[in-house]
Amino acid sequence: MKKLKWGSLLGLALLIIIVVSTNQGCNKGEVAPNPETYILDLTKLGKDSVFKLFLNDLLLYSLYVSNRQSDNVLSKSEFEFHFSKAVRENSLLSKKLISNAMGFTDIDVFWELNSKLNKQLAFLNRKYNLKKITSDQIRSFLNAEALNSFVFDKKITSGVRISMMDDGGDECLEKYNNCQINATAVYAVELVGCVAVAGPLGWSPIGPIIYLACIGSSTYQLYTSDKICKTDFKYCK
Repeated sequence: MKKLKWGSLLGLALLIIIVVSTNQGCNKGEVAPNPETYILDLTKLGKDSVFKLFLNDLLLYSLYVSNRQSDNVLSKSEFEFHFSKAVRENSLLSKKLISNAMGFTDIDVFWELNSKLNKQLAFLNRKYNLKKITSDQIRSFLNAEALNSFVFDKKITSGVRISMMDDGGDECLEKYNNCQINATAVYAVELVGCVAVAGPLGWSPIGPIIYLACIGSSTYQLYTSDKICKTDFKYCK
């Protein structure tokens, strides 16, 4: 009798889970686009004001990284450990270590910009479902945004040079700039992946943990890519 009652309760719980899962993605009668059939409208995305802000902030982020002077090399485990500690425990030491490693002398500027990028991307992903966007498409948008407006952005401090737009015809510098743009595009696509993976888990116990680990890993990718770009530039002839 007890087994039958327990089995009935399990069946009822399963039914509730199925019903809740079926209705996820629906909001006041609106059905979320199927990621398998949804076609991303790149023209519409390119005109979106939030997307333009995202590109501009992404370029600014990349320029800080490319102008970093720190020779301190962090391993992947060290980087991800301090990144996680900075976010989850608000450790001042870890926040300073990560921001300096990424080329930011001002701790607040780095973490505020990092937060901004993630919020912008979360908004854009909900609106456009960016799961299918490629690094080539992002790179194209970044190049266009840099040419159109970023070179004249007066928000950039004197400590951040706009070498990206001033190659002076130098082939080696042009290769370096392309390397930086490519690395930034890959970073952006990886951020989209982080939102896509952790998004369905929401605020479950594991959701934020997976999202944070993913963001830390993506940031480290940009960190190491910058070192590779600089090394290639150093030995370019």
